[in-house]
Amino acid sequence: MRKQHKLLLTLAVTMLSACSLSSYLPFTGADKPVINLSEEKIDQKSYAVAYSATLQTNGGRVNEDYDVNSFASGAKDWYAGAILVPLEQIKAKLTQGIDTNVHAYYSGVVFASELQNNFSRLGGEGCWGKIDRPSMTQGIYDAMLDLKKGKPRAEDDEYLVQGSEQLLKVCK
Repeated sequence: MRKQHKLLLTLAVTMLSACSLSSYLPFTGADKPVINLSEEKIDQKSYAVAYSATLQTNGGRVNEDYDVNSFASGAKDWYAGAILVPLEQIKAKLTQGIDTNVHAYYSGVVFASELQNNFSRLGGEGCWGKIDRPSMTQGIYDAMLDLKKGKPRAEDDEYLVQGSEQLLKVCK
């Protein structure tokens, strides 16, 4: 019986230690893109709305040192259903002193979840079902990269405007 308790205690400590490591987060190297869809695989409405929302939300917050790969990885993982930690717990961690790459990752998770909630409010679950998640991730990532370079697309960019109009038609 004592051996079982020791084994359970050892397993619990090991699990907690593993969970507290930030290295489990799926960060990509600075030279690798998080996502790089070909043009023909991008759903214009999903990309355009994600790109525009990212600019509006993160404009002025992103500089050349911001870890956009971690941010986009967080968004990608949210849309892939890979986030197992409750969202409220992630939001609480954002107010604590954490490494910048972990902060960027969690910020991406929260941003993606809030963007998804906005779609649900816009047209219910039916609207969210018409969104292509990889295209959303690509739009978020491209917007963050453009903000980092200080060269975002204009609000009246034809591709973005057309994509937004497409979304409004399908999410009435």
